[in-house]
Amino acid sequence: MRNNARRLIGFLLAGICAGSALVHAEPQLYETGPSEESSYVRFVNATEQDVAVISSQGSAKVELTAQAEGRASRFFPVKSGSKLSATIQSNNHKIPVKVLGRPWEYITIAIVPSDHGRVKTMLVRETPTDFNAMRSSLALFNLDAKCSAAVMQGGAKNATILDKVQPFSVQRRLVNPVKLSATVACSGRSGGSAVELSQLQAGERYSVFLLTLKNSRQTFFVRD
Repeated sequence: MRNNARRLIGFLLAGICAGSALVHAEPQLYETGPSEESSYVRFVNATEQDVAVISSQGSAKVELTAQAEGRASRFFPVKSGSKLSATIQSNNHKIPVKVLGRPWEYITIAIVPSDHGRVKTMLVRETPTDFNAMRSSLALFNLDAKCSAAVMQGGAKNATILDKVQPFSVQRRLVNPVKLSATVACSGRSGGSAVELSQLQAGERYSVFLLTLKNSRQTFFVRD
């Protein structure tokens, strides 16, 4: 039963990714996997400069900006169990990326600042366990190494939606498809960064990202 449920979730989410592809119109970086067992990978730019992701064959390239939703690529479906290879190019620096995806796994490759103006990558892995066509799926990705526990609050009563999200990890939950304004902050610290998600749609997945650049916390969201 669990395998059947995962297959159903995988098919539904694959459909969502296909719809997202039409919006982003990005080149396909990897060979698409079989419909029964696929992994999905996307890249998120959490740095101050634009970066490029180049496929291992060098035939496809995705540009990621340093502004809002332009920071994130769509999810690319790939063959499950295949080793994914790419090159991240930032200014004159290039770094290789290799990752192995498991069946139904969603992998976010975060490109973050490193020493001496360079960048590095951090992986955030997620395997969907539920799906509800009547509700929205909302996630908080903590890409701030100095934020030990990120929290998202919002709604009419400023209720806690997601909390205790450790650095370079994710939490996700189902919420009602309402118009949502939220604030993302670090637990125990004053202030926070506002994010306006507008009207959530039933059956859709959303990701909110927290990052810090030049000592300023920033948030942005994308529809997966």
